[in-house]
Amino acid sequence: MKSSRDSSRIRITVAHKFAAMTSAVLVGLCGLSAFNALGQSPSALYSWNGTGNIQAWIGSFGAANTAATIANTFAGELTVIETSIAAGESQAFSDGFNRVREFPSGPSGGTDLTGLSYLEFDLGHNGAGNINVQFYVQATPSSSFVALGPDLTVTPGINTYQLPLTGLTAAQATYIRTMGMNIRSHTGLGNVTWTIRELRSAGTPLLSRTLATFNTGAPEGGLQGAIVNFDGASVLGNAGQNQTGLSHDPAGSGSLQWIDLAGGAGGAISLGNGEAWNSNTFNNRTTDLSNYGKMFVRISATETITSNGGSINVQAFFQKNNFASFQSPGTNPLPIDGQFHDLMFEIAGLTDMNVIDQIGLNLGSHTDELRINIDSLIFEVPEPSSGILLLGGVLGLRFVLRRNKQAVAA
Repeated sequence: MKSSRDSSRIRITVAHKFAAMTSAVLVGLCGLSAFNALGQSPSALYSWNGTGNIQAWIGSFGAANTAATIANTFAGELTVIETSIAAGESQAFSDGFNRVREFPSGPSGGTDLTGLSYLEFDLGHNGAGNINVQFYVQATPSSSFVALGPDLTVTPGINTYQLPLTGLTAAQATYIRTMGMNIRSHTGLGNVTWTIRELRSAGTPLLSRTLATFNTGAPEGGLQGAIVNFDGASVLGNAGQNQTGLSHDPAGSGSLQWIDLAGGAGGAISLGNGEAWNSNTFNNRTTDLSNYGKMFVRISATETITSNGGSINVQAFFQKNNFASFQSPGTNPLPIDGQFHDLMFEIAGLTDMNVIDQIGLNLGSHTDELRINIDSLIFEVPEPSSGILLLGGVLGLRFVLRRNKQAVAA
């Protein structure tokens, strides 16, 4: 019987330590400076650096007899010039369905906004009056349309408009296919030109993220998108880069399970964002884990025939940026004793961790047949030292004072 994951691993979380080490004021200041440079933290998604590249933005839908020209004529700006016969009628514009973000440009799938609170558009128009705009996303592989709150009134000139992500489910926030704006009818103003200078994510990033628990009731019968990635000959019953040979063990709260055959290279198992694979990794990529410094894998290895004990090597790996990059944070030994163990991998410093296609574990070779169970994958932010906290507070205070000074000057 699988034991509770909490009873056998007692760890003080980063959040508890953070609260114990510093005052609320210092936490707020550090929130502005110490962590926001990291991925899955607030970050620019599109800023149109340079010219001549609209970064795959498109006209999504609109009323009859509407048209527009999308251009990147000026560095740092996307312009949408309405050219409609039905002047001023409604049109919608968004990033492309197969584009994750401006940089890197290669990945396809969904943009991962897990844990964040807002999208922010720096945009405006040259019309003579206000225009209502519905901001929206299309989420999950099925491209479900979700409005980000009620319509906002967009005034002439460039301003910042903040859109809440609170209306998204966890599965939707993990997989954003498009981000866009539906410009409402403004026939009284005629055709106008729109300018977008930046689209970014915003909010306080998570300190810990449980990517997969493989619990009973989790997506895909508890498999949560796991597949045999390579060395499938070592997995009993596997027939290719798919889920054959993998099963769900309902013991306890549930776990991912397979039989790793004796004498082989050791199977390599991977998954995407924890949602369903549905026969294609496009359905659960990309994942943004770049503000985390540690990965904890709760895993067990049990001999099915012999009882020789020992250990097996477990290598963690990440495939990223449309599978252009393969990186490993290292290898840890796993005791072959039938008990769950927490293997910790240091992932700080790995590149392209905001566009992960697959997160995997590659078993080393072994002489005995093993039953492998994975209970969970958890990612955590590194614990900040007191010196970093103090520096973050000072830098955050300078940032706040600078913003206030700029606001007064404006």
